[in-house]
Amino acid sequence: MSILLDRTNRVIVQGVTGQMGQFFVEDARKYGTNMVAGVSPGRAGTTVGDVPVFASMRAAVDATRADTAMVFVPPAAVLGAALEALECGCKLVVATADEMPVADAIEVRAAARANGAVFVGPNTPGLISPGKAKMGFMPSFCYTQGNVGVISRSGSLSYEGSKRITMAGIGQSTVIGIGGDPVKGTTAAEALELFHNDPDTHAVLYLGEIGGSEETFVAEYAARRGAKPVAALIVGKTAPPGKKMGHAAALIGSRAEGHEAKQKMLRDAGVFVADGLRQVVEATQSALASRQQTATVA
Repeated sequence: MSILLDRTNRVIVQGVTGQMGQFFVEDARKYGTNMVAGVSPGRAGTTVGDVPVFASMRAAVDATRADTAMVFVPPAAVLGAALEALECGCKLVVATADEMPVADAIEVRAAARANGAVFVGPNTPGLISPGKAKMGFMPSFCYTQGNVGVISRSGSLSYEGSKRITMAGIGQSTVIGIGGDPVKGTTAAEALELFHNDPDTHAVLYLGEIGGSEETFVAEYAARRGAKPVAALIVGKTAPPGKKMGHAAALIGSRAEGHEAKQKMLRDAGVFVADGLRQVVEATQSALASRQQTATVA
């Protein structure tokens, strides 16, 4: 399944009567997301806006043929909600909750793979295909439709990075927050592969941070023959070793996980690395120019 969204996705909102669920219904509907149902036990027969509410995923899917689930439930309840969505045939499940138990995240990730589905989360703002649909709570004005795929470990960094390239006239195909937890439903490597196979994505902007091994896979992708050009920004330059910086995975456990080492690794692989936010636009422009030069030579 492509990670790209469009208005053909038929979306169910789990936890639709909660504060975040109600906000999402209004915000995403305005953006063009095709929401067909909500789920909230004990609230069947009611509506949120004009979205009908069902007591269970099975009832909602049977009535609406939904194929996509947006999960807004407490962290401890994400496991049950996500598994129910997958068992009902949803091929894209997005869960934004922070502090989801690691064992639960592992189980949902395994279930998604077994069902040929994509799970995005936890600890993520979600994803957005600008001009088409959004599955999350990111500020819509930061994005515009285009050909750069954006992958980010940080929600706020994804907003800022996307806004900067948007202001420079560079649009995005899809922006995905892979989250900052150690166990991710969709890893950087998997997101890169989805963008690699997407004809509307010409280059990728990766927004990473210290700690973890995600950037290793970005470097491996960028170095392989036929890869789409990659620009990157790694934050956390002044973080002291051994101290967690915001995200559970943003913890330097070895020299290889530090800022300087990651920047060097990416540059050696051919990635256009920005030294700071002010250079994100320049790095992305260089990646796109590289794509154009390759196409001209071919």
